[in-house]
Amino acid sequence: MTESPAHFADATLGAFTEALASRRSVPGGGAAAGSMLAHAAGLAEMVIAFSHGKKKFAAFESTLAEAAGRLQRIRETALELADEDARAFETLASLWPLAADDPRRIEAWPTAVEGAIEAPHRLVMNAAETVDLAARLVGRSSRLLRSDLAIAGRLAAVAAEAGCWNVEMNLDSLRGLDQGAARALTIENEVRAAIDRAVATAGRIDEACRLGGDQPITE
Repeated sequence: MTESPAHFADATLGAFTEALASRRSVPGGGAAAGSMLAHAAGLAEMVIAFSHGKKKFAAFESTLAEAAGRLQRIRETALELADEDARAFETLASLWPLAADDPRRIEAWPTAVEGAIEAPHRLVMNAAETVDLAARLVGRSSRLLRSDLAIAGRLAAVAAEAGCWNVEMNLDSLRGLDQGAARALTIENEVRAAIDRAVATAGRIDEACRLGGDQPITE
């Protein structure tokens, strides 16, 4: 197997999935979730690209442009978060073999735990936002791409659920930190609310697209 590039964004899809299948921890679920979110955002961007500049959607041009800009940033950020998640995991894993009273572990542990939660936490929130952006495109973009739009919404919702696993896997460690319990509860509630909304909204996108995709989704 060839050596993996420094950034997942620089890997070919074949090399990435080969590395994902190998007997090593990185890349793992966090990188897969980041890749999934990047795919979701990219699909939604494609829907906009085919709708941009068309007379039928002229009234929604500002909405489409704003969504395209945000989706591009999310797509790029998703792959950066895949890198960050991998680095955070490796940092935390390097401390696990050390005794709990080892000074090196005591000093580095709080930052390592926070780092292991931050990337997947951000990924969940970005994924939930992607679903919301996809929902805004229903009825405001080409119905010929409604299957791609529905897939984008569903992929983003699954990415949010996937990212949540890496948050939850480290919440007990966060609770063990000084004043960590309250922060853990806040993060847990935030990601669960974001996922519930994302899954429900993805379902609404599916339904609207199956009905033709020409009617906007109302709140």
